[in-house]
Amino acid sequence: MKTLTIQIEDDAAMMWQTLPVDAQKILTSGALSALLSGELYPTGTDQLELAISLAEKGVASETISRLTRLDRDVFEAFLNK
Repeated sequence: MKTLTIQIEDDAAMMWQTLPVDAQKILTSGALSALLSGELYPTGTDQLELAISLAEKGVASETISRLTRLDRDVFEAFLNK
């Protein structure tokens, strides 16, 4: 496994820092692999699995919707209360 350093805009960095480290790893691995393969991420079952994983980790529903492009009602049952 390789380490990668990137620069992102301040607004994106602020949102990124709100994510748990394991969620950051899931996103970077999935997104970069898909991008380099000429594919979108997340799509299909990856969208739902990512949404559920983020919800279980306590990520805000607005952030989950933004990252997965899914409506809150799809993953609402998995949100920490």
